[in-house]
Order: sequence, then C-alpha cells, then structure tokens
Amino acid sequence: MKSRLIYAGLLIPVVYLLLWAPVAHHLPFALGVSVASTIALLEFYGMHRSLGPFVPAGMLAVLFTPLLAWKASEPAIFGAFVLVIPLILIFAALSATRTSQSVSVMVTLAGVMYVAPAAGLLVALRSHSHGFGLVLLMLAGVWANDTGAYFVGRFLGKTKLAPRISPNKTVEGFVGGVVVGTAVVWYGHFLDKVDGSYWIDGYQAFIIGLAVALATPVGDLFESMLKRAAGVKDSGTLLGEHVGMLDRIDSILLATPVMYLACYLQGVI
Repeated sequence: MKSRLIYAGLLIPVVYLLLWAPVAHHLPFALGVSVASTIALLEFYGMHRSLGPFVPAGMLAVLFTPLLAWKASEPAIFGAFVLVIPLILIFAALSATRTSQSVSVMVTLAGVMYVAPAAGLLVALRSHSHGFGLVLLMLAGVWANDTGAYFVGRFLGKTKLAPRISPNKTVEGFVGGVVVGTAVVWYGHFLDKVDGSYWIDGYQAFIIGLAVALATPVGDLFESMLKRAAGVKDSGTLLGEHVGMLDRIDSILLATPVMYLACYLQGVI
C-alpha cells in the first residue's frame, strides 16, 4: 500500500495538470493518454510475446487513436481498427519468423481492442462541455473504489471473490469498493455549479458512479486473468519494482467505456 500511495502522490498531480491544461483544445491530455496507452499495449504484447504479435502495427494504431479522437472525437476510435488491418498485412508480409500468422493477427487485434476504445473515449469524453468534471469524477471513482476495496478487504475480508484469478480479493472488499466509489462520484456532483444549478443531478451521479464502481474491479480482475494466463506477476516495471503501466490503468480501460455509455444514457453528454 505504501508504494501505491507514493505512485498516487507522484502521478495524480501530473494527470490533473494534463487534464486541466487549456492548451490547443486539450492536446496535452490527448498526448498523455497516447503515451500511457501505448506503453500499456507494449506491456500487453510483452506478456504475450510467445504468440508473436505484430507489435509495430498495434503500437501505431493505439498511439494515434487518442490524437484522432482529439481531432474527430468518437468516430476516430474506429480509426484504430481501420489503421491496424493494413499495418498487420504490411508487417506480416515482412515477417518470415512467425510459424502461425493467424495467432499473431489475433493477439495483435486483441491488444488494440483492449486498449484503443478506452484511450479514444477518454479523450472524446474530455472534449465535451463538462469533460473536465466528468473525467475527474471517473478517475476519482476508480481510485476511491481501489482504496475502499483494499481497506475493507484487509480488515473485514473473509470470502474469496475469485480465488483462481486473484486470491487476495474478497467479496467484502468488492462491496466496500463499490460503495465507496459510488459515494465519491455521487458526492462529486455537489462540487460544481453552472448558473446556480448543478450540471449533473444526484440521480445521474448515482447511476454513473455505480456503473463506474462495478466496472472498476472487473477491469482489474480481467487484467489479473491475463497475467495469470501469461504466467507473469506484473505487467512491467516502468513505474518501479512490480509496477507496470497496465497494472495502473487496468480498471480505467473498462471504466472509461462504461462511464461514457452511462453518461450517454443519462443524457449528460
């Protein structure tokens, strides 16, 4: 937990500044998302190196997805998949070492499907009129969920949630995280007013917070399943010993599309 607090203390101010920076229609945020998502993809491919992914093809597709979203919003997400197919064909033609190119194609596409939608939608969400508040609420909900799940699970956890995937997670921690994460997003709607009224009402905030809170542990468990299948403990060591970029944003990769969908269905965007 100590290492998590250190990383949070270092990274949260950086993320906040990138999210806030009113430069070129929030281009710094798009660039930050582009770098983080590309690193996460490279870690995903590193875990599946034995399957021979076409790393440059997937990397270029994910690298440009947030930048395309910065320019063209939601439709740009399809650009990642439009871009990755011809890139795969190019690198497949140049490769003479892969024994099963169909497997290489599948794992390359899987990496892009895992990372690109969240990367693009995060930038698209920021581009909306209340994008700063929405992205901030989502990140706060994710981090609050993680913190709540950790402490409730540590002191009250008895029932294993998914022992074959993540032995340390408990049902009590899951419930605690969902409650804390939902409460933080719900309370967050009180912090901003537009023309004397809240730009998101309490019911909308509750539904959105609950959706994000439920998606957060699922995203974490999904990455844990990938790591267990690949036989690795951590996705990488970029952010220090036993800490990779994918380990830090695994929950966000699912929470972002869920947040976007919830906001759309609630009429917030």
